[in-house]
Amino acid sequence: MLNLDGFIPDFERVRTALRFEEPDRAPNFESFVAPKVREGVLGRPVPDGLAGELVYRSQFGYDFLYIIPKYNKPPVYSYDAPGQTDNGRDWVDQHANIITDWSSFKAYEDYPAPDKPLDLAELRQAIVEAGRMPGKMGVGALLPACPFTEINLLMGYDNFAIALYEKPELCKAVVDKLGAVGVASAEQLAREDIDFIFFGDDMAYTGGMMVSPEMMRELFFPWYRKFIAIARDAGKLIIFHSDGNIKPIIPDFIDAGLNALNPIEPQAMDITELKAEYYGKLALTGNIDVDLLSRGTPEEVAESVKERLNELKPGGGYLLGSSNSVCDYVKPENYAAMLNTNWLEGKY
Repeated sequence: MLNLDGFIPDFERVRTALRFEEPDRAPNFESFVAPKVREGVLGRPVPDGLAGELVYRSQFGYDFLYIIPKYNKPPVYSYDAPGQTDNGRDWVDQHANIITDWSSFKAYEDYPAPDKPLDLAELRQAIVEAGRMPGKMGVGALLPACPFTEINLLMGYDNFAIALYEKPELCKAVVDKLGAVGVASAEQLAREDIDFIFFGDDMAYTGGMMVSPEMMRELFFPWYRKFIAIARDAGKLIIFHSDGNIKPIIPDFIDAGLNALNPIEPQAMDITELKAEYYGKLALTGNIDVDLLSRGTPEEVAESVKERLNELKPGGGYLLGSSNSVCDYVKPENYAAMLNTNWLEGKY
């Protein structure tokens, strides 16, 4: 199904693209590939964690291993949250009421550890294993700092939206508690010999922001700026993920020093317009429609990839990938078509 004969990982491809220069080929970028899809491509079981990364990343044409460090996350931040539906695809409980007032805020004890919240054992082993692999395999890690997502999970989106107006000081206290954990996590990662840090906070619908840009700047960007500054000061690349249309706050991310934005949903933002507007300031990753990867044909996927490469490859600043992640309902043959087409058409 895959035909990437001769691929050798080299993280310098990613660095070069993010410097708005042209590497030998457009890099692939993906933070998550569902086990079902990996297995469908390879025809055999693929484990999770580092063991799986070692099996599939280089075979699929990626220049890095990607590790999600274990950490003491709140139990609400999980598909196992009470009340989830049987299909397992719930994300934010719009009506949660774990934190509703100052009393419940003070009583809630399931925050991550504030000083060293991350278990970095697997990440450190990934650094060792990357050094043993052919080529120059990079290592990236998730920064599990999502104050916007987590306050929605703790308060429920409906309650949070109301509290922004009725209890703004309480909202700030919750965000600040989550942000402090994010800073501690970022400081841990920054001390490790890794190449990039990836963090995300879904804050938008296809049509626009979930709350106003002004509220994002007031409550959340002070923490985003700290996460980005910690990474940049340590010489790490940093990439941010949010679904939806976040155009109003892209300049804020650029001002904060973000290297790249992921995943640029085609229904939400026009990636060619973004590249024209922000070339040299913010690199872009993703944009291959997950719906097409899930319901289209390999031929349709190949055509879409060719179009993206023709539009976005020149001058660097683009890493090819899905418009969200390679979730379990993506057809393995379509995912393989995306990778194969970049292998054939992605050369500079």
